[in-house]
Amino acid sequence: MKRKERFLIFGLCALISFSVVCATNVFAADKVTITGTVYSAAWDENDNVTAATIVAGTGEEYAIVDNAAGKELLKLEHQVVKASGVIGEDSEGNKTFSVTNYEVMPE
Repeated sequence: MKRKERFLIFGLCALISFSVVCATNVFAADKVTITGTVYSAAWDENDNVTAATIVAGTGEEYAIVDNAAGKELLKLEHQVVKASGVIGEDSEGNKTFSVTNYEVMPE
């Protein structure tokens, strides 16, 4: 009986380890760096910018995700930035960019 218990425990441990490795690979996102120009995309009734995009040098456009760094980029319209973060996709299939850090490039 002890042999079966050991085998069962070993099997469960192996299954858990395998699950953790697979989950880590699925949920891990690759951080990328994009250099591009920030453009306003939406405004509120007081003409305050509420959404922005970054257009990379390749012409690809990414909606900037509304996080702390993304909110800072709302103030940098028409400025070229070098931003690092994670590319994703919204519910409509548009490319998004979750910025983790950025720097304004010299003119």
